[in-house]
Amino acid sequence: MKKLDKPVRMVFEVLERTIDKHGQMLLVPEIEVDVYLTSLPDAASVVIELYHAHGTMEQFHSEIKTDLDAERLPSGKFPTHELILHFAVLAYNLLRIVGQESLKREDTPLKNTV
Repeated sequence: MKKLDKPVRMVFEVLERTIDKHGQMLLVPEIEVDVYLTSLPDAASVVIELYHAHGTMEQFHSEIKTDLDAERLPSGKFPTHELILHFAVLAYNLLRIVGQESLKREDTPLKNTV
């Protein structure tokens, strides 16, 4: 068995809900517990925030890769992937700027009259 270089600790996020999503008060509160295993030395609140942000970033990266057809990157090397994703983000943002600016023109064709 391999010895770990860094200690691993558990960070808990406990949520108590006394009202459901429809606004109905609950007689018995619902308890939700999320457990994060980490070797980060940061405070528990920072670790929880990083895990929440990770999901958001994954969704953003997934959208960029899908929109630009860059889901399967050509190399097995991380620096190459990083460079390709930087160019993809640049192209994505340039296309968004061009699209937004084109909507400001008076001769922009509309699908439906408003």
